[in-house]
Amino acid sequence: MKRRIHEFSTFVRFFIQHLLLLREVVLGLLGLIVLGGLAISMVEEPTVSESLYFASITALSIGYGDITPATTLGRVLSVGIGLVGMVFVGLSVAIATRALADTIKKLEESKKQLVS
Repeated sequence: MKRRIHEFSTFVRFFIQHLLLLREVVLGLLGLIVLGGLAISMVEEPTVSESLYFASITALSIGYGDITPATTLGRVLSVGIGLVGMVFVGLSVAIATRALADTIKKLEESKKQLVS
């Protein structure tokens, strides 16, 4: 169990390290999603909190369908939020993949040092 905790903490450390390298991009994408949600609240009927919820669900490609845009501008904004969300999710997966690769490399190096 200790070994697994150590491996996971190594992964988290690498994930945070790579996330911090790209923090401006990540924060910029999150900012665009929030701005999209605020724009939806101005164009459509939902409250600001409902619009931010809508933007989050749309950006993550979940799309429950409980809130849907009725106007053309709202639909265009929704597509934009979805596209930004695709980039955000892709970047998150890329960071996690790189962190996992770095974790495996570090663990293999540690095993080689123990053997020699």
